[in-house]
Amino acid sequence: MKNALGTIFFVIYAIIAITVTVLLLSYNEYLCSEIGGYTLYMVKDDTLEPNYAKGNLLLIKQTNDANVNEGDQLLLYQNLSKNEFQIKNGKLEDRNSDGRHITYLLDDGYQFDSSYLIGKTDETIAIPHLGTVLSIIESRWGYLFCVVIVTLFLFLQEVYELFIEIKYGNEEEEEEVKPKKKAAKSVKGSK
Repeated sequence: MKNALGTIFFVIYAIIAITVTVLLLSYNEYLCSEIGGYTLYMVKDDTLEPNYAKGNLLLIKQTNDANVNEGDQLLLYQNLSKNEFQIKNGKLEDRNSDGRHITYLLDDGYQFDSSYLIGKTDETIAIPHLGTVLSIIESRWGYLFCVVIVTLFLFLQEVYELFIEIKYGNEEEEEEVKPKKKAAKSVKGSK
């Protein structure tokens, strides 16, 4: 039973560790993970309320200009400073195209380039509280303690068990063989 629980724990831990590592490796230039046509965004403040609450994990289905119409509620990257971005939510009022360059205008007057478009709100899935958990695990210290150190301990445990098996494994096998030989001799002696 103890061995089965250990195996179940190890499998669950491995799935979580691999998933978090893949999410970190798939960051885009806006520090959001992009996997399988979806952008993952952890809502860190109340700027997207009332639609999305702080701590939500948003799975935003990526879209392009061909799928966007006036009146759609959009999610896009908003540039706050040179290296700081956030997700903005707004209703598409108008779109202007100059050759291949497309500019969108939201109902609040905000203009943005089509390269900042992520997707539409009606194609977005919000998972409550998972954003908070994921942001902790994906942080430097969270990843260190939840993934790296636990993996190190699991590795050291396997090395220790291998060492014990190599050092004492033959002695245990010999002790099991000796009683069998004594039992065989006593059976021959009683005949």
